[in-house]
Amino acid sequence: MYIQLLKAGRSQAHCSPMQPKGYNMQKKIIFLFIVVMMFSLVPFIFATAEKEIQPESNAMPFKGQTLNLSWWGYGMDLLDKNVVKPFEEKYGVTVVSETGNNSARFTKMVARKGNPVIDVAFFAGAWAYKATQEGIIKPYNPSLLTNLDSIMESAKDPLGGKYAIGYTIQHLGLCYRTDKISPITSWRDLSNDDLKGFLTIPQISTTYGPSIIYMLSKAWGGSFDATDVGWEKLEELSDNLLTAYVRSSELNTLILQEEVYAAPYASFAWGNILASELPIKNVIPEEGLVGSFSVISVAAGTKNEELAHLFIDHMLSYEVQMAEAMDLVDSPVRTDIILPADIAANLTYGDELISKLNFFDLKEMAAVEAEWLDKWNAIFTK
Repeated sequence: MYIQLLKAGRSQAHCSPMQPKGYNMQKKIIFLFIVVMMFSLVPFIFATAEKEIQPESNAMPFKGQTLNLSWWGYGMDLLDKNVVKPFEEKYGVTVVSETGNNSARFTKMVARKGNPVIDVAFFAGAWAYKATQEGIIKPYNPSLLTNLDSIMESAKDPLGGKYAIGYTIQHLGLCYRTDKISPITSWRDLSNDDLKGFLTIPQISTTYGPSIIYMLSKAWGGSFDATDVGWEKLEELSDNLLTAYVRSSELNTLILQEEVYAAPYASFAWGNILASELPIKNVIPEEGLVGSFSVISVAAGTKNEELAHLFIDHMLSYEVQMAEAMDLVDSPVRTDIILPADIAANLTYGDELISKLNFFDLKEMAAVEAEWLDKWNAIFTK
């Protein structure tokens, strides 16, 4: 009878005045089974709810923290767009920038060694080496950098000891006004008569200042080691100079105001020079270009070491390296960045150009810094 009622359908079974023996017991067992299952799911439900209520605590472990950077600040609008804002939004942190040239920022960090405030430091040229000697930067931890294997080998440890990473490769080249002077093809051409009063070069204390001596030595003495010749030629060249610039922004102003017709320029400044829309051409002189890395380091004494590494890794990411390259700010060190030809032509990019780069010993440059500064002052304070 029970089987027949089940076959007849649920409504008929419900209406039946008779129930088979053991039916109530089966209902109790089913009920108990449901209750047990519900209680067994309670921990899972609460765990899931907790994850949904507190997603940011897991996704943003550094939320609310502040990261202090020491860097140049040149082209800060693009650095904010491509680097700072994406990092702040992704990790819920605040980035505070202390800006200035290498010398000023280096001096501040040394003065505050006993109570450091900087977490990540950017340097270039001999200043990076000097930072290791003064103990204001510390070795990085490769295990905290997921993008380290994606950059060119020479950028991974340019100072030795894992004190810094080259986050961008740069060069010092020559540019000139094609409508004002004869073509420039050599560093010797900076002495041409049509440049008298319309030439500027980087001051000796800047990142690329010492490199001018090496390039003049090569151009006129046949060797980078012929620095006595280089200094002689600099003294002769001083008659052609309008001024010596300290910051690339000063060079941009001189070009925009049409006060200079030729200059050695840093590749990171080329985008702003082009923005002048003046007829300016950049060239690879026959003696070659000056090559260098701008480096990024973990500051000694930082209380935010893990966050500092996270920012360094961010600087090496595909997204940041590509964005900076496309805006003509920094040339990439990642080996997987493929750039359009019109962008690549204005950066330190491509095998042909990189083969023309001359890299100078930072330790040697630091060793002669005081002597060369005295020589410079002897020429330009006459």
